[in-house]
Amino acid sequence: MIARTTPMPKRVGTEVRRHKLLRRLLRQALFLSFSLVMFLLVIGGAIAGAMLLWREAMRDSRFHLDGDMLGRYGALRECPESVNELAAIGRRFNGRSLFDPSLLPDLEREFGRSVWVKKMLRLRRAFPNRVEMEYVLRLPAAQVWRDSRYWLIDGEGILLPTEGTAEPFQKLPTLTGVAAATFLPNPRPGEIWRDEGIIGALEIIRSFWASPLYEILPVEKVVVSSGSFRQGVRDREKRRRYEIVAAEGIIIRWGTHNPSHDDGEPSAAEKLRTLSELLAAPEAMEPGICLDVRTRLPGFTLFK
Repeated sequence: MIARTTPMPKRVGTEVRRHKLLRRLLRQALFLSFSLVMFLLVIGGAIAGAMLLWREAMRDSRFHLDGDMLGRYGALRECPESVNELAAIGRRFNGRSLFDPSLLPDLEREFGRSVWVKKMLRLRRAFPNRVEMEYVLRLPAAQVWRDSRYWLIDGEGILLPTEGTAEPFQKLPTLTGVAAATFLPNPRPGEIWRDEGIIGALEIIRSFWASPLYEILPVEKVVVSSGSFRQGVRDREKRRRYEIVAAEGIIIRWGTHNPSHDDGEPSAAEKLRTLSELLAAPEAMEPGICLDVRTRLPGFTLFK
């Protein structure tokens, strides 16, 4: 008699496969958890090590800034006052570490507060103990005679933080007024000297700087006076008038400051061309001569 075997039910095989899948998923989950824990331990150790190294570097005197180790670039001509002020700001950062994240923002803020610094261009750490700075300085363009003293202003008319002196600054044109009310009250350092006479005189000086005539006739003084300018038969407009004193006592009667010729007087460019033509005469460079470029009929007068 032959024995007959009965096949296993299909659901038993399904249960076996399900248990194998669960065990495999459990092993993968445990492996991922272990890997994640190890990754976090490595990252945490790296961060802790970096923090420890950073703290040690912060304490290391080799990376501490010396206030005299500030490399400065971009200053073509510096006044003693600006040198002293910027050096004093630098000394306040003695002992600061180059690893300090707030070092450069603090430097930029402190130097940006100085009237002498017109614009900060670049700040860079230079290890082990230097900071390199690139900036644009405000430089004296002229001196204003006011209240029996000379005051320095830059090319934008901003009053520079220097003490007024009884003696003039060397090699700087002087702006002075004939009438006592020509110039408004002094501004505070860092503010624009908002006066039509100051701004106009500076623009005239800049027009000379941009011209080859400045090498021939360097401006020594611009005299500003109150005056009137006829626009019509009856109309008169109050406007500043300018007289330029150049080297060797040569006087240039400039008239009003007018960048264009819409007001009836020659423009600044036309006056410079006229002045160049007048200087071609042999007598034009003699001391005591007065050159007049105010009108359409220019000329010169000798006071001898």
